[in-house]
Amino acid sequence: MIGVFEGFGVIAVVIAAGILLGRSGVLGDSGQKVIAKLVFWAATPSLLYTTLAETEIERIFSPALFATGGSALFLALVMFAITRWGFRRGTGESTISAWTVSYVNIGNLGIPIATYVIGDLSFVAPVLLFQLLVLAPLGVALLDSAKSADGSGRTTWWKVVLPVLRNPILIGATVGVICSITGFRLPIVLHDPISMLGAMSVPGALLAFGISLKDGWKLPAPGTRRQLSLITVLKLVVQPVLAWAIAGPLLGYSGLDLFGIVVTCALPTAQNVYIYSLAYNQSERMTRDAVFITTILAIPAILLVAVLLGG
Repeated sequence: MIGVFEGFGVIAVVIAAGILLGRSGVLGDSGQKVIAKLVFWAATPSLLYTTLAETEIERIFSPALFATGGSALFLALVMFAITRWGFRRGTGESTISAWTVSYVNIGNLGIPIATYVIGDLSFVAPVLLFQLLVLAPLGVALLDSAKSADGSGRTTWWKVVLPVLRNPILIGATVGVICSITGFRLPIVLHDPISMLGAMSVPGALLAFGISLKDGWKLPAPGTRRQLSLITVLKLVVQPVLAWAIAGPLLGYSGLDLFGIVVTCALPTAQNVYIYSLAYNQSERMTRDAVFITTILAIPAILLVAVLLGG
């Protein structure tokens, strides 16, 4: 169980460094935006390429994906519908809200927890691939669609397709999948620099998030409190329970396998969702609050999973 605290400790230290950098003012007023754009346009695409190129693509079709990916996709659709037609928000905010309940922190927090708590990194790859190949493309398409809509409220097909095809996140993921399928590898003179750029993705995202907290955390804006409460419940309670129901009674998983599936679904909202919100200038404060709240409350949530499932 100490591994849970170690995993959260890693992420907390880097976020704290971001807070200190923000309060010191050494990066200026635009420091956060610059780091976020660096992560979005260079570091994350590079990380996606190196990660996916070295992962066997067949692992995405593991039956466990019905529990991890199925629960995430179902809750994303539910949250999108509630935000769009229940809270009467736009397509952009509805997409970001859908990501907050489905896009888990598998890279920053999932890897150390898989290492220290589960003792098996194989649980990380299928979730990561699902997020990169399903959740990210769907969300980016919706965000680009909302951004490129013309004045009449309608969207012409080329205004949707072209931005999606140019999106660096999708390009990095696509190249990585192609390399995984074909076995092709870039020469070292190209692969190593890309790996170096990819190494900036996780700390860069955490630093950008930390800088956003430089003035301290304030209570969520009145118009977002019900939305954030719903996001927290869906992310940290409903998704793990739904994943357990699918993986255990339906698919027959037990022991360490069931524990790993449920833990990955109990992870908090990914910092990358906040990076996307910054890149698209969409619901930044709400997303920051969702990441912060779910990250703090994920500690007792994962501890409870460990107790109930004997982790």
